[in-house]
Amino acid sequence: FRGHVSVLPTMGKGGNKTPAATAEEKLSGDCWDANKLSKEDEWIGKLDHEAFRKDVQDLGKKLAEQQGPADVAHLHKIVMWSRFCSYFGAATCWIPMLPVQLMSVFLMSCGTMSRWTIIGHHVCHGGFDKVDTTKRYNRFTFAVGSVTKRAKDWLDWMLVEAWNMEHNQLHHYHLGETTDPDLVEHNLAPLRGWPLPMFAKYLAVVWMACTWKWWYYAPNTYKQLKVNKLRREGHQISEEEAAVPCTIDLSFLIGGCQFFGPMEFFWKVLGPYFFVRFMLTPLPFLAFDVAVGGNGVYAKTAMYSLVFAEILTNIHSFIIIATNHAGDDLYRFNCHCTPRSCTFFLRQVISSVNYPLGTDLCDFMHGWLNYQIEHH
Repeated sequence: FRGHVSVLPTMGKGGNKTPAATAEEKLSGDCWDANKLSKEDEWIGKLDHEAFRKDVQDLGKKLAEQQGPADVAHLHKIVMWSRFCSYFGAATCWIPMLPVQLMSVFLMSCGTMSRWTIIGHHVCHGGFDKVDTTKRYNRFTFAVGSVTKRAKDWLDWMLVEAWNMEHNQLHHYHLGETTDPDLVEHNLAPLRGWPLPMFAKYLAVVWMACTWKWWYYAPNTYKQLKVNKLRREGHQISEEEAAVPCTIDLSFLIGGCQFFGPMEFFWKVLGPYFFVRFMLTPLPFLAFDVAVGGNGVYAKTAMYSLVFAEILTNIHSFIIIATNHAGDDLYRFNCHCTPRSCTFFLRQVISSVNYPLGTDLCDFMHGWLNYQIEHH
């Protein structure tokens, strides 16, 4: 990481005050209590932070005014692409021919990925609230309120209300901080500290990439929802308690975590997606097997395709999401800043990564996350 530089007076309104002068020179990027900008960070001292804040706010207003029917039409096109991937992939997942199976796995993976990263993600941010007159894609109604709405709009391992809390509020307003629940470097600190050979650590990362949505992300987003609810009820929960990672391991299966039990979690969070994806979807192919005397080959093929599609969509989303906030040249921060201040806007730029490509197909495969700076 580049280190914490907001201790310097050049960070502008919303940042920290200037620390007391010290005799020892400490460069930014080397320690949290830096008192001098390193060569790589000298641009910070030359930036007019208040002018930068005004430029960002003015640009935001200008772009908001340009929203209209073209944006809704583009959303509908991407929804159509996503549905085609999911429906055609599911409709062919039972065919026991390797090329067809590979196509089916790929399409179902893309359908799941795009329903989250492109449609659910941007709708839940309120990106279409002002232009979608039907209110079909409105953040206050999309996939929330009931299992039926969740199944209809966006069914995934994560409970949508929990994801909204974890991502929209905590990640976006604590970007690059220790309290950012999506800070990859911080979350993987225990792995780096384990006394294991490097190849074993790489294997652990491979496991995480293949399973992270249900193994890590679903329980952690639900944990943040429960923490928020408890705090609103008057319970005192420290940031250290709230930041403890929650993963599905043996201790969780036996006793859950301190905020909820395993049965509540599996019934309310994982259960609906598991039921629809791995029980309801293969059912027609099992019936077809019985009808034609297929000896289970079609049902097994469907189940294999569904499992491999799940693994692939985990890997795909891991690759396009983790890299947006990971890298040696990204900044980290050990304090909070005022939302919508110049410091806040600056952090969105220097702690996010862009991968601009420019065509709908390329952007689709990136989950439209390759414009992460603009997104933040």
